[in-house]
Amino acid sequence: MKNAYSTHFWMKFKISILFMLLLTFSGFGQDSLSWINKNAFELNSDTDSTHKDLSFLINELRGKSIVGLGEASHGTQEFYVQKARIITYLISKCDYKLLAFETPQSMMAPINLYLQTGEGNLKELMKNMALYSTEEIYDLFQRIRQYNKNNAAENRVVLIGLDHEDYWGDPYTRDKFMTENLIQSLADKKRKTIVWTHNVHIMKDTTSNSLAMGSYLNQHFKDEFYAIGFDTFKGTVNVLNEGEFEAHAFEAEASSFSKMLAQANYQSFFLPFHKDSPFAGTTTSVTNIYSNWQGQPKPLQIRPGVDFDAIVFIRTTSPSNKLKPD
Repeated sequence: MKNAYSTHFWMKFKISILFMLLLTFSGFGQDSLSWINKNAFELNSDTDSTHKDLSFLINELRGKSIVGLGEASHGTQEFYVQKARIITYLISKCDYKLLAFETPQSMMAPINLYLQTGEGNLKELMKNMALYSTEEIYDLFQRIRQYNKNNAAENRVVLIGLDHEDYWGDPYTRDKFMTENLIQSLADKKRKTIVWTHNVHIMKDTTSNSLAMGSYLNQHFKDEFYAIGFDTFKGTVNVLNEGEFEAHAFEAEASSFSKMLAQANYQSFFLPFHKDSPFAGTTTSVTNIYSNWQGQPKPLQIRPGVDFDAIVFIRTTSPSNKLKPD
């Protein structure tokens, strides 16, 4: 028994030392993890209409007319589910009435018509949305359609696309053009707006040489803009391979911010970076997966509280569900 106890003690001791080394290697300490556990809001995964766990958003987003919802990948089920929950809540409780996607307007216009009138077959309209052609986004659109049916025309949710095929050949100006399209769409009637895109587009103050859409939005809307990044530590993700969904397993680097967030008490949580954040002035990295597989994730450098006002973190994630035809 003594030898067994001694072995167990040393195993626990080694695990504790390893955990502390990982925290130190990532540039943060135990106090930072304690701050995360104290300030994080645990998120449910239910899809009911109450979303009581999101009630903190009323205060968190007070005075914000533009909310950006990023994602570490375009093929993650849990990102889509939590984004849909947040969108549903912001529509019903916070009067957000414009939803803008990182997709061409030519693709979104007929879907918006469906949301307003019920005209068309939604699955057919979504079949060319690449990694956004999923059951999760289909369910979101159906909930918006139901909301619109129960509200007068002036109170309905409008869906737009910010992108255009012409922009794809010039990624350095694509984000600028998408921002201009959003600003133009608000010129006649200003609506509280939700922007759905990848993390690399919604960052406020990118550490790269090119400006992201979030940076342009921040310049134009200033304190009215609130950026939320989405992150995960490990799991499986869908990417595109010759137009088809293809799943790949991944795990973030041990030195990443994602690794530290994975040590928090909650599987899924919302973490706002307020003034007392221990991460102020630091640069770290989060998970970053593009639409085509490029090997294990290429970390995205961020400054917590600068690039993103908050992060939604989900420890382990799974592939999105490809939309099934009727």
